[in-house]
Amino acid sequence: MEFNSLLFLCFLLIIVTLNYFLPSRYRLSLLLFSSFSFIGYFSLASLVAVLFFSIINFYLAKNSSGKALLYFIALLLNISAIVLFNYFNSSAQGIDFKLSAVSFNIGSFIIALGLSFYSLQNIAYITDIYFKRATPQHSILKYVLYNSFFTKVVSGPVMLPNELIPQMNGDRPSAEMLASGINRFLIGLLKKMVIADRLFPAVHAIFDTPDTFNGFTTLTGVYLFTIQLYFDFSGYTDMAIGAAKLLGYDLKENFNLPLRSASVTEFWRRWHISLISWFSNYIYYPIVYRLRTYKKTAVFIGIAATFFVSAVWHGIGSTFLLWALCHVIYMSFELLTKSFRTNLSNYIPPLFYKSLSIFIVFNAVCFSNIFFRSHSATQAVRLIKNIFSNFIPVNWLRDFVAPLAQGGNLNEQFNGIITVVITLSVLLFERSINKKANETKINMGYLIVCVLLIMIFGVFSNAERFIYMQF
Repeated sequence: MEFNSLLFLCFLLIIVTLNYFLPSRYRLSLLLFSSFSFIGYFSLASLVAVLFFSIINFYLAKNSSGKALLYFIALLLNISAIVLFNYFNSSAQGIDFKLSAVSFNIGSFIIALGLSFYSLQNIAYITDIYFKRATPQHSILKYVLYNSFFTKVVSGPVMLPNELIPQMNGDRPSAEMLASGINRFLIGLLKKMVIADRLFPAVHAIFDTPDTFNGFTTLTGVYLFTIQLYFDFSGYTDMAIGAAKLLGYDLKENFNLPLRSASVTEFWRRWHISLISWFSNYIYYPIVYRLRTYKKTAVFIGIAATFFVSAVWHGIGSTFLLWALCHVIYMSFELLTKSFRTNLSNYIPPLFYKSLSIFIVFNAVCFSNIFFRSHSATQAVRLIKNIFSNFIPVNWLRDFVAPLAQGGNLNEQFNGIITVVITLSVLLFERSINKKANETKINMGYLIVCVLLIMIFGVFSNAERFIYMQF
């Protein structure tokens, strides 16, 4: 049940309506039932997984304050879930168990909806309990809902218990939250259906046939993937936040204009904010604090460890490790050259310096994303080599327009131009659009434009799954 499907829209409409009119004492039960239905629709194994991990973490955490053995068991359980999820998700292998007439495949169980996301939440919860930074939750139903809440279970945002559970009071959503939810959900739907899904065919053609195109076309495809990934994931986040608001809940923001970042360090403060916040609080800062006497060396080790864990969290394979290595190099370079770059900025016009910085950072991120998107290191290397060979197309229509527009006829060229215009327009006016999307009242002009763009230019057939559903 994808967020961008008609089935989910009908499901959400029914749940929002019931949630609004039901007495407050029934609202949490409704959300729990709807979350179970949403997850169970994806697979029964996913529902079993979220119940199992929620219940066992709830009881382990309840007794783990200051008890190293229980904390270690809970930590090992959740880390194993993430590693197994990524192993079976990147491998065709599975382990079959048979007992009399009953057979079971562990691969189908481990590949469970949202497992790697709510496992992070559970690790944060038990860690805070163990170190006595938080007190155990008293309601197991609220804790299960915290993990399984259907608007965020697919791909976050990653929430801590004290950020979501206190909101579980059964209150009816206000008119302002309903309006804000509609505004936010619509822009997410537009990002996904009108931009990300329209960019997918071109990205797919470039990455999955790496030896076919000239350098400039390949480079354009690499740029388009970063833009597609951004609109796909930020579109999902907008829909998740919007759907939660329609039910009376506030979720964390996850993006803050990351493609305008003037440094890679700034990029990671603006991209996937809830996940980066988790990595910072539970990996980076503890390492830097423990090694604080080594100063810069501690920071380098903290950066390397954080990105290594991030690579493993994203998937088992050399491509994610190479992606992480790129960012370790980028951030280490920025740390070493901070004084030099600050002095250099004093001799260059601010607008030019910032524009050049944004351009360099965007290209650096795009380069690392070659590894992120590629199926193997060999494929990534072939793409990089291809960028630096036969760079200028001999025939622009055949070698550049046709591959990116998925054909060379006038209709396909028109669709390609429309996609580029809409994408650039949203990127250019993103700050103003975000302001409209966060308004607490319905703006009819904004509403009509979003609906028309979705109805006219949205991809309804062969729509792609959200990219981050694989993590």
